[in-house]
Amino acid sequence: MLQFLRRKQKTMRSRAGLAIFFLLASAFAQAPDSSSSKEEELRLAEQSRVEALVNSDVPRLEKLLGDDLTYTHSTGIKESKAEFLHRIQSGELKYDSMQHEDGVSVHLYGDAGVLTGSSRVKVRAQSQTLNLHIRFTEVWVKRTGTWQLVAWQATKIADE
Repeated sequence: MLQFLRRKQKTMRSRAGLAIFFLLASAFAQAPDSSSSKEEELRLAEQSRVEALVNSDVPRLEKLLGDDLTYTHSTGIKESKAEFLHRIQSGELKYDSMQHEDGVSVHLYGDAGVLTGSSRVKVRAQSQTLNLHIRFTEVWVKRTGTWQLVAWQATKIADE
């Protein structure tokens, strides 16, 4: 009888060990997928933001931009979300095109993400058309399941 109980305990420990092993393996297997899906979500949010800029789609931008947005243009002008959207809605600022170049990088920090890269932008500001080559840094935060841009900083790339 004692031998039977020992075998039963050994079997239960083995099963418990296997269960823990599979739980840990499952958790580690899901971690990269979770990170890559967050990165994909963020890239899609950025793509949506660029499309909304080019189409002057203020309602879509309203959702994609955080209320605490700081938008710093390559000219050094800094605007709040309200100021930026007002200029787009009024037509004072019109993005004709924005093409990110290859190599936009995404770094995730929990529910925050930083995008860096370069872009070619054609924009009309106060009746003047500008063709810009810029480097940018963006900070996004995931709030209630939605990515929102909270900071944009652009710098002109010197003519090569």
